[in-house]
Amino acid sequence: MSPLSIFWPVLAGHAFQQTALIGMVPVLALALGLHESEIGLAVAIGLVTAGAALPFVSLLGGRIVVLGGLGGLLLANFGLFYLIGHGGHGWNALLVLGLLALIRSVQGVSAAGLMLAAQTQGAAQKDSRKGLGIVQSMGSVGRIFSAALIGPLLLISPLAPLLPAAFGALASLLLSRGQAAPRLRACIRPPRLTAFRVTLLTQGAVGAAQIGLAPLILDRLDADPVRAAGYAGLCLAAANLGLFLSLRLLVPRVGGMGARGAGLLLVLAALSAPLADQLSVFILLSFIIGGSTGLLFTLNLSEIMTREDYAQHQVTGWNGAIQIAALAGGVALGSALMALSPAAPFAIVALSGAALALAPPSTQRT
Repeated sequence: MSPLSIFWPVLAGHAFQQTALIGMVPVLALALGLHESEIGLAVAIGLVTAGAALPFVSLLGGRIVVLGGLGGLLLANFGLFYLIGHGGHGWNALLVLGLLALIRSVQGVSAAGLMLAAQTQGAAQKDSRKGLGIVQSMGSVGRIFSAALIGPLLLISPLAPLLPAAFGALASLLLSRGQAAPRLRACIRPPRLTAFRVTLLTQGAVGAAQIGLAPLILDRLDADPVRAAGYAGLCLAAANLGLFLSLRLLVPRVGGMGARGAGLLLVLAALSAPLADQLSVFILLSFIIGGSTGLLFTLNLSEIMTREDYAQHQVTGWNGAIQIAALAGGVALGSALMALSPAAPFAIVALSGAALALAPPSTQRT
């Protein structure tokens, strides 16, 4: 069995749940007796906690990170099931919010640690680009299925969309028996900030595109808010399909011109979005944005994780922390620009693509 196999169930299951939670905010607010903004606050706290912890997680060692992460996700998911089932039944709202924030923090740190371990294992494969492409594609599988299944699952129960994360963690825990733990770098020293240039640009673009998509669809297709949200879900699935295919098919093979071409495609997609007047065009553009950003991000991650001059630096943890910060920054800046025009967030995508086309990540084979 491949050393990467143990990470497939948990990372795909967690990504399934993460995507489901975005669409379930009104359902969760009703079940827990909270306002939708309070649900968003709890999710944000989980992201901040994960980002702050990532550079230091590797100090615990590979076995503790993997087993602790799997155990943490299992416990957090059981806690989430119980909270959703009972939290709205006369509990104090502040207590419910605090418990939800705690659960999201445990989930965030656990999942981030597991991704760090998986990336380390992927970079250690004979072909680091192929190994990292496999790792980075794991979450996209969960997100694709979540976008397609969240509606039918909610008809069964509000808890149904949350179950794949628990099943995935349990399956990975069983698969990890007898497997050697990844060798994590026991240091916290970051490489120079320029190593994360591609991470900042790609994830900032992703954040801006995600926050700007539904409002632009609402404006360009004259759709009502509910229908626009449904269309945005289809576009999210297309973006993750593009991500999956580029990581599995292109990352192991692409050269310098291909990386530059991905940046140019990002520019083209961003400039085309404000002109789109059909759902099929939005789906195609989302596919391109997902594939291009995923390819560029993974090429850069492969390079910085295998560079000899970074061997004594904590690359993976800091890259993950900056990834979370860049996503949040893209969402925040895109939200601010939306006051100017529904298409304005895609200016961030276009500028990021131009910068990446002019100076693409290295495509050295390692």
